[in-house]
Amino acid sequence: MRNILLATMITLLSGCGWQLRDAQVVPQSIGILHIATQLADRDFVSELTRALDVYGVEVVTSAAAANYSVVIVDFRQNRFIGTLNASGRVAEYQLNEDVDFLIANASGTPLTNLFTASVERNYEIEERDLLSSENEERLIKQEMRQEIVRQILNRLKVLPNQNDADKASEAIQLEALEPIEN
Repeated sequence: MRNILLATMITLLSGCGWQLRDAQVVPQSIGILHIATQLADRDFVSELTRALDVYGVEVVTSAAAANYSVVIVDFRQNRFIGTLNASGRVAEYQLNEDVDFLIANASGTPLTNLFTASVERNYEIEERDLLSSENEERLIKQEMRQEIVRQILNRLKVLPNQNDADKASEAIQLEALEPIEN
C-alpha cells in the first residue's frame, strides 16, 4: 500500500511539472557538445563538463565531432570592498563573476547572441578568524561557478525549440515553392 501511495504521489508531482530543485534536464537532442575556450581557469570548464555529464551530454574535445559548441568568450572574476568597519578595515567583500558565451551549431554558425551569465555575492570578513573567512570566500566562489553553469544549461534547454522553429520555417518555405494545383 505504501509503495502504491508513493508511486501515485511521484506520478502526480511529475505530471504537473514539479521537479526537485536543480533537477533541470538538458534535452537529449543536444547529443554531443564541445566547449570552446581559451580560459586559464580550468575549474569553470571542469564544473561545466561535470554538469553536462550528469545530464547525459557527451563533451568532446573536437568541434567537428559535436552537434553544438558552447563558446566561452570571456570569464571575469572581481573582488571589491563592500563596506569598511569603524576602524577603517574591510568588513565585507563583494564578489562578481561574469561569463560571456554563445552557442554555435556543428558548422560553427552562432545560434544565439552573445550572452553574459553573471553572479554577485557579498560576504563578511571575520577579523578574529581569517581562516574561516578565506574558507567562506572559496565556498562562495564555488557556488557562484555552479550558478553560472546553471545559467548556461538553461540556455541549452531552449536550443531544440529553436531547431524545431527552424525546421518549421524551412517547411513553410518549401510549401511556398510548390506549385498550387487547381
